[in-house]
Amino acid sequence: MAGARRIVVIGGGVVGCSVAYHAAKAGAGDVLLVERDRLGSGTTWHSAGNITWRPGAQHDAMVLYALDLIRSLPDEVGQETGWVQTGRLFLAHGAAAIAALQRYQDQAADRGVGSRMITGAEAARLHPLLNGEAVTAAWLNPLSGRINPADLTAAFAKGARRHGATILEDCAATGLQVRGGRVAAVETSQGVFEADAVVVAAGLWSRSLVRPLGLHLAQWHCEHFYLIADVTPRLARDTPSFVIPEDLLYGREEVGGMMLGFFDENAKIIEDGALPEPFSFTLLPPDWDKIEPYFERALDIFPALETAPIRRFVNGPESFTPDDMPLIGAAEALPGLYLCTAMNSGGVTYSAGAGQIIADLIAGREPRFSPSRFMPARFGEKARDLDWLKREVSAVVSRGYRQTNL
Repeated sequence: MAGARRIVVIGGGVVGCSVAYHAAKAGAGDVLLVERDRLGSGTTWHSAGNITWRPGAQHDAMVLYALDLIRSLPDEVGQETGWVQTGRLFLAHGAAAIAALQRYQDQAADRGVGSRMITGAEAARLHPLLNGEAVTAAWLNPLSGRINPADLTAAFAKGARRHGATILEDCAATGLQVRGGRVAAVETSQGVFEADAVVVAAGLWSRSLVRPLGLHLAQWHCEHFYLIADVTPRLARDTPSFVIPEDLLYGREEVGGMMLGFFDENAKIIEDGALPEPFSFTLLPPDWDKIEPYFERALDIFPALETAPIRRFVNGPESFTPDDMPLIGAAEALPGLYLCTAMNSGGVTYSAGAGQIIADLIAGREPRFSPSRFMPARFGEKARDLDWLKREVSAVVSRGYRQTNL
């Protein structure tokens, strides 16, 4: 593409690969994606892979787009994604939570979504391990399922290549060059790549990459946990997944077993430099004490967990922001730089819509989805205050989970 804009995407997780796919497909320019190790090796690989539609701006139009895209992507690019539409049970105990779910149901009904409110006993008939007496009511949402994060990443990458993008693995971005008041190049372990537009989609590493430019991103990383238990009876692949916002729990079937995840209060901050190097397909040590109170709550709802062997304990870091919304959009202080990072443990969910937003912005088009709520500079000077940032991020893991799901 002679004379085309040179676009460099930094980060080969599911988000970065989606940006590359959307930008290349849109004809926004010559797209190069650089990944420090292997595609998906940072945090994408250990994602739970859940995608769920909910009413409201945060998980409405962008999620519906994601659901449409993942159904069509395999035929378009020749790569399966492992998508299974299972539906999801939103389980509730108290009156306030039930009222919130009823509001979801009312909005879903207005939209023609075939969801419904059901009793705990009815929910137990859909999930064989659920103690129907431990929950009062549930909202059954059919617009939910799970995907294999590695396969979705591979599908985006394959689609990007089909549309002319170049992807370089083992190519670590080490810095950005600025000339004439705008971003001009990306320094990497394989040389310097000139650029008219740079997209930082580096997840855990985004903040440190742009900090030398005087940009302070309001994101920080926390430890984030889930277990996989070998339950009896085994779960069918199409068993509905579940969320229990009051108890800060979620879960789904995993190869016949049961995944149980936690959005814990006072989440454990990971300090700069604390991640082991190299950090590729890497997990942090288990922390049983941290999850114990949440696991105890889960035993009342899923009694089979009490005797189920734990097959795996996953402690994988994730980046969060103080308001539980990602950083997606142009860096106002530096023309040519775009940010697509800090997905608040929702990288798979946001990936399709985030990639579309960035592609539209680079191409100079009206974004299909409004980026206003995701603008990276929305926290202003507070993003420089590390004590405030860490405190807020530690709190938002649980607070944001409750707010998002109720």
